[in-house]
Amino acid sequence: MREIYIRKLHYEEARIKLEREVQDAFVEGEKYVEIVHGIGEGILKKMAIDYVASQDFLKLVDRPEFLRSNPGTTLVEILVPSSELLRKYMK
Repeated sequence: MREIYIRKLHYEEARIKLEREVQDAFVEGEKYVEIVHGIGEGILKKMAIDYVASQDFLKLVDRPEFLRSNPGTTLVEILVPSSELLRKYMK
C-alpha cells in the first residue's frame, strides 16, 4: 500500500502532491493509499477528505479507532476499473 506524505507541507504544495500521487497510484493499479496528513489543526486532513469526495474513483475507508495504526492518517480505496475497461483506454 502506498503512503502519501503531505504532513508539514504548505496547503497548496500538499494538494498538488496528493493529486499527483493518487493519479500515479491509480495508473499503477494500487487498490489503497494511506494519506499521512498529521493531526495538527486538521487543515490538511480536511483538504484530503474534500479531495477524495470530489473524485468518483476514490472512497474513504472507515476504520474503527482501535484499528488505526496512526490517527494522523486517512485510508482511501481506489476504485480501479476492470482490466477490460483499462485495455479499452490503452488502445
